[in-house]
Amino acid sequence: MSSKTISLREETYRRLERAKRDDESFSDVVDRLLVDEENPFRELVGLLDEREISDVRRESKAFRAEMNDRFDARDTDHESTDGVDR
Repeated sequence: MSSKTISLREETYRRLERAKRDDESFSDVVDRLLVDEENPFRELVGLLDEREISDVRRESKAFRAEMNDRFDARDTDHESTDGVDR
């Protein structure tokens, strides 16, 4: 893999160094900070393991079901109290 040398102002280097995570190279931090605007979630890839993804999906599904039940109950209450057929 080839590399390029670039010059940075001291303040820019310090900002880059502060943004750098312990397990990142400077190339990694630049890549992370230059997130593709067409895919703003790119840096989230790999953030969760499979178990965590499964947990999030399960909780999301349960939340959506609960919200649907609440809206259905609300709509049923409105139908029975307002005298308007929907």
